[in-house]
Amino acid sequence: MLGKGFAALAAALILVVLSACTPRAPESPTTAASDQAARPAPTKSPDVPNSLAPEPEESQSPSASATVDPNAKVIYLTFDDGPWVPYTQQILDVLAKHDATATFFVVGEMVAQHPDLIKKIVAGGHAIGNHTWDHSDLTTLSDPAIRDQFKRTARAVGPSMAACMRPPYGSTNERVRAVTKDAGYKTILWTDWAVDWDQPPIPEFLGYLEDATYDKSNILLHDGGGDRPNTVEAVRIMLPRWIKRGFTFQAVPQCLVPHSS
Repeated sequence: MLGKGFAALAAALILVVLSACTPRAPESPTTAASDQAARPAPTKSPDVPNSLAPEPEESQSPSASATVDPNAKVIYLTFDDGPWVPYTQQILDVLAKHDATATFFVVGEMVAQHPDLIKKIVAGGHAIGNHTWDHSDLTTLSDPAIRDQFKRTARAVGPSMAACMRPPYGSTNERVRAVTKDAGYKTILWTDWAVDWDQPPIPEFLGYLEDATYDKSNILLHDGGGDRPNTVEAVRIMLPRWIKRGFTFQAVPQCLVPHSS
């Protein structure tokens, strides 16, 4: 009996050791860091696309426009999730200092809270795109709900609303594209981003922007959705660097077309 007891105990110990040494399956990686900053309504992770592959009726690199010099080297700076205090104003100040024009994809409920900042964006010569009312994933909404997201935001922005839209999280599909087109908007994604929802250290941030330094890059940044001091600082540092290399900064051409409601 005693011998059998020791044998059973030894077998149990061997199983424990083998279990501890067996590699565990890796956990599924997340596709985007969660934005923990407070918002007026619940939100999801920052704007990260499932894929950067172009899809029908979508645009990443803005197309040529009669208002854009075809010989100019252009960088399209785009700012999402605003207007937001104090970062939208800080970014506007930096852009104005260097005569740079950008595109702001605004969230309707933030527009309703800060209509003064919308006026300043327009006064600065920048374009305003639709980024939905409350930053919802459009693929989870019904067709009428998607239209309502667009309409409420356009109503809050007023006549300065452009005929371009950026879906939150870059989340879209054939149905959303159809509704978006029917509502009079062109879907605009991006070619590059700087992971600024995580507010990386300035040297790392600048590295992302250096990688995005080429003609007609469409860079996703954020003036809202949380604390964005490193975004302001990185743009402040990079603008004169880009200018020395001969780049200009313009609004996304498709966002120069007014939206007709």
